[in-house]
Amino acid sequence: MSRPLRLATTAIGAIALVVPLLAASPQSDAATIFATAEGLLHTGRVADAQAAYARIVTGFPRATHPQLVWRAAARVRLGDLLWRAGEWRLAGAEYVDVIEFEPRSEWTSRASLKLAYVALAEEDWASAVDLLQRVVSARGGVADSSAASSARRALTLVERFHVRGANTSAPYVRASVINMGAEIDRPVAVAASADGQVLVIDEGTPAVLLKDPSRETASRLAYNAHSRPWWGTDGLPYLPTRKAGVIALGGSRLGFMSDEQGRSMPLTDLQAGIRTPDGSWFLLDADPRRVLKFDPDGTYRGLATTTREEPVDVAIDGVGRLYVLERAASRVIRFTADGEREGVVVAATWRRPEALAVDRLGNAYVLDRDARTIDIFSSNGQRLGRLGPTLPGNIELRGPRDLAVDESGRIYVADRSARTVVVIE
Repeated sequence: MSRPLRLATTAIGAIALVVPLLAASPQSDAATIFATAEGLLHTGRVADAQAAYARIVTGFPRATHPQLVWRAAARVRLGDLLWRAGEWRLAGAEYVDVIEFEPRSEWTSRASLKLAYVALAEEDWASAVDLLQRVVSARGGVADSSAASSARRALTLVERFHVRGANTSAPYVRASVINMGAEIDRPVAVAASADGQVLVIDEGTPAVLLKDPSRETASRLAYNAHSRPWWGTDGLPYLPTRKAGVIALGGSRLGFMSDEQGRSMPLTDLQAGIRTPDGSWFLLDADPRRVLKFDPDGTYRGLATTTREEPVDVAIDGVGRLYVLERAASRVIRFTADGEREGVVVAATWRRPEALAVDRLGNAYVLDRDARTIDIFSSNGQRLGRLGPTLPGNIELRGPRDLAVDESGRIYVADRSARTVVVIE
């Protein structure tokens, strides 16, 4: 395991709260507190949830309750909250504690998966691969099917760029057309979930098409939203609209107001957006064209971009950093999860940069609409490859308008002229 990950263990317990020991039935008491904390977290009361999780850790110490699995569960959740706050190295400390000192359970596998994500953020590929393989094989823990599926996808992503690339093999070897199970007229936007569920916006019909990961069934949903959707870190797809704010698919409709010279004004032409792990919103509005930041409750926080920039798309990486594709200067700008500008990570000569996607490793995928190509760059701006106009399998991009990337690195392209959605893998 890498030195940064070992050093992370020194931060264990940094957010634990001191409370009186709980004396009654440990398993049932801890289970009750954990359920309460989950409910608080679900309703957005993050600080209260954090205190409840910490109460389990301090109220049921290992010295007196060595086999209490709920303490491991609480530590994983505390790590997740640190991750949401952008403190992913401190989050790693909680995961290390679970793996090394807590009783073996499915939470061991979940902690190993999350620690692997920390290693990926550190670009410690060897440690990440070892941890991911442990999750898949349930080595040192109890099998967890969801964690194992996520680990397999992450292994595929690492293998795609850091094994094939090292062997001078192409990271992408085939492309195919997705049968959406319904007639597609003019697909202009696409989003993909971690496991490859695909959501397509069709310009020609007032509907959203949703395809399951197995590609066996498709649904046509009655939404009239023609802007770029995205899949949130909470597992929900979001639809930005031109008139009605943001629709959380299967959930609520959220309106946003900006501050225009001291006056609150509704956003009337939302084009794209993301939500960071801590719940903050970054929304791309086209009237005028800029990226705005909002608190989790929708309170306006200001502009991320300047008035001289021309943002056309936004994306997020595995640790919550924001990426903005800027058309006028033909570049990609990166921001911290808090919205602080880090600087330019990619600069290239594109004819018409149109869409941006970023994977868990921080690789950026830029669609050039006029050249009908997709350029791939590493997190430090190194060019990793170019796809198109002709893809593997002799599938030609004719009028690509948007792209998305899932957790295994598969690329999805909405091709308006070809009336298709293409997957490249």
